[in-house]
Amino acid sequence: MPIYLAIPNDTLFFRGGEPMGMGESHFQTSIFPPSPETFIGAIRTLVIARKSNGDFEGYKNGRYSDKDWYKEVGFGELPESFNFIGPFLKKDTDILLTPPSNLFATSDKKKFAIAVPKHLNEVKHSSRLKHIMWIDKHNDIDSSDWKPVEDYITVKGMEKYLKGSIASLNRDDFTQLGDIFENEKRTGIALNKGLRTAKERHLYITSHKRFKENAVMVFCLDGVSSFPDSDILPLGGENRTVIYEKTSDLIFPSFEAGIEFLVTTTPFKVNKVVAGMPITDFLDDDLNVSLPGGIKSKLISYSVKRPLLFGGWDMAKNKSKDMVQYLPAGSVFYFEKCNVKGKNNKFLLGGENVQ
Repeated sequence: MPIYLAIPNDTLFFRGGEPMGMGESHFQTSIFPPSPETFIGAIRTLVIARKSNGDFEGYKNGRYSDKDWYKEVGFGELPESFNFIGPFLKKDTDILLTPPSNLFATSDKKKFAIAVPKHLNEVKHSSRLKHIMWIDKHNDIDSSDWKPVEDYITVKGMEKYLKGSIASLNRDDFTQLGDIFENEKRTGIALNKGLRTAKERHLYITSHKRFKENAVMVFCLDGVSSFPDSDILPLGGENRTVIYEKTSDLIFPSFEAGIEFLVTTTPFKVNKVVAGMPITDFLDDDLNVSLPGGIKSKLISYSVKRPLLFGGWDMAKNKSKDMVQYLPAGSVFYFEKCNVKGKNNKFLLGGENVQ
């Protein structure tokens, strides 16, 4: 699947979903990494702008509905052929992923452990699920010293995790947030729509990301031949842009034989919640996990962090989109051991004795 590097021209800003009230001191939070929909919207907008010469009204009125590029980006709903995965981060030569939510480390980051399923008779959890995530006792480590890993994990480190080689993980398999970007606070004032004049009592502060040297974002895109191989892409808020360019394909580690869990590499939309369970594209109402090759396996347990809320602007309807809940990248789902055929880079497959 083709991969693109996205290099910020300056800082980047991806705003949170909270409203700004008049007369209030307001700090506008930043969501990072941004949602896949943020990139998808930017990509679709760029294609429309380039192919229609900026005729967005014509696009919305169906003037170009017979064009190949229109069919590739679609109108409203995303076409099935539009395949986007990401965004990820890259530092020097390392592709970086959100760490699995059940991966823990000691405070000195010298030892690592995963929270694994335990039987219900050992830990009370739920009548619907037979297991729960738990860390085995380590005699030489106080239980309070285990902390969730927050640093980004390299592809090499992720391969160790997927194979269950936790003891072989080391500091070189991780990159700290401070090595990728730093936060910059910016003060701004809201403008009256269409007038470009300042709106009274609407000062705000935003948190921008300034990327370090040799740190970029990465995304995969297929099925959109009308997307230029390189260009300047408006991305996020505050009129920020990135320079992007097409590069070599991206290969992630993933296994097919003896798999027992998956870890998401990108946020997944929560379609609904059933008995406290987040139902997504790969998890149905009966708690069956849909895997590559049409394989389904019964869910055993899962580990997810706090859900994310993403919104956006609907160009087709010319209004703000409703806030939607997403499972964050790094969510882990355990299921009954099975074999699959193929892979899906939106989640990676692993197990104790995978092949």
